[in-house]
Amino acid sequence: MDPRERGEGIGVDARGEDPERLQSAPAPVGAGEGRVRVGTAMDADYLPFHPNPSKPRYTPPPGAVDAHCHVFGPAARFPYAPERKYTPCDAPRERLYALRDFLGFERNVVVQATCHGNDNRALVDALIHSHGRARGVASVGRGVTDAELDALHDAGVRGVRFNFVRRLVDFTPRDVLAEIAARIAPRGWHVVVYFEAQDLPELWDFFTSLPTTVVVDHMGRPDVGQPVDGPGFGLFRRLLAEHRNVWSKVSCPERLSKSGPPGYDDVVPFARRIVEEFPDRVLWGTDWPHPNMKSHMPDDGALVDVIPRIAPTPSLERRLLVDNPMRLYWPEVAAARAYTEAFADIPGTVVFDATQSRLGYGLNQFCMSLMNGENRAAFKADERGYLAGWPMTGEQREAVIARDYNRMLALGGNIYFIAKIGATDGHSFQNLAAKMTGVPEDAYRAMMIAGGRSPRGNRSRSDPSR
Repeated sequence: MDPRERGEGIGVDARGEDPERLQSAPAPVGAGEGRVRVGTAMDADYLPFHPNPSKPRYTPPPGAVDAHCHVFGPAARFPYAPERKYTPCDAPRERLYALRDFLGFERNVVVQATCHGNDNRALVDALIHSHGRARGVASVGRGVTDAELDALHDAGVRGVRFNFVRRLVDFTPRDVLAEIAARIAPRGWHVVVYFEAQDLPELWDFFTSLPTTVVVDHMGRPDVGQPVDGPGFGLFRRLLAEHRNVWSKVSCPERLSKSGPPGYDDVVPFARRIVEEFPDRVLWGTDWPHPNMKSHMPDDGALVDVIPRIAPTPSLERRLLVDNPMRLYWPEVAAARAYTEAFADIPGTVVFDATQSRLGYGLNQFCMSLMNGENRAAFKADERGYLAGWPMTGEQREAVIARDYNRMLALGGNIYFIAKIGATDGHSFQNLAAKMTGVPEDAYRAMMIAGGRSPRGNRSRSDPSR
């Protein structure tokens, strides 16, 4: 198998080296020659993240967000908290972002882990170096200042995490947590809560009193050995049904499953039930680098392949992976996207925004290469062979071969770039516009001279009478 199909180098391989596809990721400070530094104080029973995750069979929709993941260290730059309950191996941002690209995601939500305590420097570093493609959930104490909260917000933090899992953290008084929640609410932040299912009755009143959106990690860790319609999981579903500010992550089947990998079949009915009942309040994440796993270390590619089993329709997949996390963590981008998507109802209109730009990057790079005479000759001599050298999807290549310019636009092409293909074929821009409009060139020319196409009947795809 091609090592790229196994993701070699994303984690720790035999030599600690990156494969060719990941050479752009710099080695973490103190790692040496691309190696992921495994701290000497790592717990003896700690399992490092999977060294060679498989390439998922499932392809996430464009704009998909891994909404629950972590960064650890590197300890040489960002030491672990003295009060930590475990010492992990380093899992730096370079590895996280390489994994994101390998699995087919566009963005991350990085959650502060307990091994760093309230020292959010590693988290902030990861956000700053994400170029806007990551948001964060921090951990703060009662003494955090407004200036510090402002700095966290500027870095990309949009929430705080309250951890109630006793084996991971020491007890924090509820009045302290309530005070923190009251301070972050005006900033539009939310609270992430992590707890065990058996503790929900005790925590119910506190959770429902919080003045923010409340995101529950990993479905509240249900006992998947019990029926999905049983009273235990029923209480959690009731929490979501009665409190519309409560969301749930349907992540971490590897932590909940008794049947185990690769399919984690016993967790699927629980996650699917939450996704189908509360489709606008669910999130998904890898939980990389999977801290404190004892039974096994999951293959991240296999975790991604669980997604279509818990979100069985394209609409549910899009809400789980794109719409919901964008609305919660990038509301300004989501609002702008909703605005541009409104134009999709206008025939012949494709808005070339950042999402389209990323989707069509390889296609547009190919088009621009045709400005060079030698490249034009190479393309005309062997179109499929030339296209194979560019990072394009099969759909994009077939659209080029068929000279389907409207399809190229839908697949991320920019009209000014794809016009280079027409020029290579000896066609004018007017000829291309006629082809895309579906009329002969003479008719198109006459229509434009007469003032252009009538707006009547061309204002709306959904209402042709307009």
